Amino acid sequence: MLARMYVVLTLLSILPVLVTLQVVRIHLYDGVELRKQGEHQANSAVVLPAVRGSIVDAEGRTLAVNTARYDLAVDPTVLNFADKQHAFVSRLARLTGSAAGALQGRINRRQSPKYVQLARGLNERQKLEVESWDVPGVILEPEFARRYNYGKTLAHLLGHVNADGEGIAGLELRYNDVLRGSPGRRAVKRDRRGIMKSSVGGSVIDPQDGETLVLTIDLIRQTIVEEELKAGLKESGANWGTAIAMNPYTGAVLAMANYPTYDPNVPGRFPTEARRNHAITDRIEPGSTFKLVAAV
Repeated sequence: MLARMYVVLTLLSILPVLVTLQVVRIHLYDGVELRKQGEHQANSAVVLPAVRGSIVDAEGRTLAVNTARYDLAVDPTVLNFADKQHAFVSRLARLTGSAAGALQGRINRRQSPKYVQLARGLNERQKLEVESWDVPGVILEPEFARRYNYGKTLAHLLGHVNADGEGIAGLELRYNDVLRGSPGRRAVKRDRRGIMKSSVGGSVIDPQDGETLVLTIDLIRQTIVEEELKAGLKESGANWGTAIAMNPYTGAVLAMANYPTYDPNVPGRFPTEARRNHAITDRIEPGSTFKLVAAV
């Protein structure tokens, strides 16, 4: 019995020594590596989206364009923010129609010490007004949406984008790599729960906006061709039709119309058949081809 007690006491006396040795080993040999891992996990990046390029007709009329909305957040720990906080909250409340007390409450009850979102979906005018206040610590994060200025006109040729802003039909798909540009990045820090701690003052790689795509299409000719095609189908009772107007000397497409059509701003509201571009997907026997020779 006495021997067992000595064994237990010996083990108990050795245990603190082993723990101490392990702590020393981690501190001396593994500490640098663990610190690097911790810093890597704390450092993160926020993607700064690029503005998708516009699509314009031969005369420079904008057919497809990105519209921007901005989410607004603040870092209350930035130097001099506290001095302007009260006036800033009051101005923001008037600008957005929110209650100043509610905005101040978000700042006071924020989960992250250095990041709190106060507004979503600000338009360009509101964004410029906020910037004019020149308040340190304000973060404006853009969100972009695609808009087709002429609705159903040129729908099949332009195509449309998905929820992520990537082209999935028409010229939007064919020239997606040209139009989408390259996103940028902003360095931020996050806590162990993944909540953003800071995004002001971090390194920034600016996004590269997409290119502008210039078409040979003329909007006026396109509108006329679409109206005539629709009238012809109504008169003939046909289910669908397609028409193309080209420059016989260069082959440039001046208009390309299909009916039925759809609105690329809300493509999901229309049946699949309405989104079909018969001019390029269907095999159609040529009619009197000699008229083209005579025209030239």
